[in-house]
Amino acid sequence: MRSDYGLYGIAIICFVIAGIFMAGVSSGYTLMEQSGIAVIMVFLLLGVVFAAAGYTTRPKATMPTTQPTPTPVTQPRETLTQPIAEETPPPLPPPSPAPQEEVQPEPQPPAQPEPSPPAAPVSMEAEQPVAAEEEKPKPARRRRKKASA
Repeated sequence: MRSDYGLYGIAIICFVIAGIFMAGVSSGYTLMEQSGIAVIMVFLLLGVVFAAAGYTTRPKATMPTTQPTPTPVTQPRETLTQPIAEETPPPLPPPSPAPQEEVQPEPQPPAQPEPSPPAAPVSMEAEQPVAAEEEKPKPARRRRKKASA
């Protein structure tokens, strides 16, 4: 049995005892006596202390850690019954001392530049510079004062 369950049980018993004294079920008990009020307060405080102790000693919830399951590695089956021989490339023949003719590329005529597209007509208004308008500085934002009650 976990210890927090026992502490919760003791707290419930303390609350029940305090309730019995408060209801006046016990014989000869009057609420006006100072000692009676003290007994009720003691049992209420004990109930709160035991309930808090039970809460702090309960087991903490832990996140379940899941470990990745390893995937089973299957060995590839050999379908060939003959051993595979390593293929080696045949040796290269020795270089021949035959002279090679040098081939020169034919000269090409210089490329002519492409004609440019016709220019769009320009109006006289676009040639005149436009006077830049002066930008006005923005006014500084002010904070509102809190309304007093």
